[in-house]
Amino acid sequence: MRKRAKKHNYTVIIERIREMVRENGLQPGDRLPPERVLAAAFHVSRGSLRQALQALAERHIVESRQGQGTYLLADFDSVLPGDAILEKVSEHDNVLHDIFEFRRIIEPEIAALAAQRANVATLNQLKVLVYDQQRALFNNNEVDQFDTQFHQLLVAMTGNSVIAQVMQAIQAIVDTSRAPWLQSRKRRQMSIEGHLRIIDALEKKESDGARRAMQQHLAAVEQFIFDNQ
Repeated sequence: MRKRAKKHNYTVIIERIREMVRENGLQPGDRLPPERVLAAAFHVSRGSLRQALQALAERHIVESRQGQGTYLLADFDSVLPGDAILEKVSEHDNVLHDIFEFRRIIEPEIAALAAQRANVATLNQLKVLVYDQQRALFNNNEVDQFDTQFHQLLVAMTGNSVIAQVMQAIQAIVDTSRAPWLQSRKRRQMSIEGHLRIIDALEKKESDGARRAMQQHLAAVEQFIFDNQ
């Protein structure tokens, strides 16, 4: 049975932003107050506020401009009347559930097959990727590309051309589960820990262990995302 998406913090923030826009008579083209001001006014974290703004940006209601702030592009109700905005956000939650459901079906089997076919060279590549991932996180540098590359290398390690083509074809869909507004330092650290457990099973050529490590990795990330939105 599909888990029902709860009303996340950022959907409540969307309602607050809509109320603020109405109360202040903001019009398309007007700039919203700075993030720090909105976060303080709504008593929420900057991360939750950014999730709300990202959801509105996807609906073309606001636009974040580098170094300039966030601007209102359209009247809320002229784009999506009433609670339709929040319904669209809930659709996004359902898509995330579907993506993780798919990943739980296919990626543990990819890990199990990779365990059978891993060699020293590919294992060393995985270790270098995770090392780079750890170093980037420590230095507060861009880190998410290493997560994607880790899973892509696992696919390559299977040696199965059909799996590789299928996963390449749906890469953009899978990457939705790695979207920037779903990330946090804690989630990135969890990913590193999960990757290390997968590598440990691969080195031992334990298919069942690799399958189990991937299952645990995906379950932990999914739970973290939906518990912290």
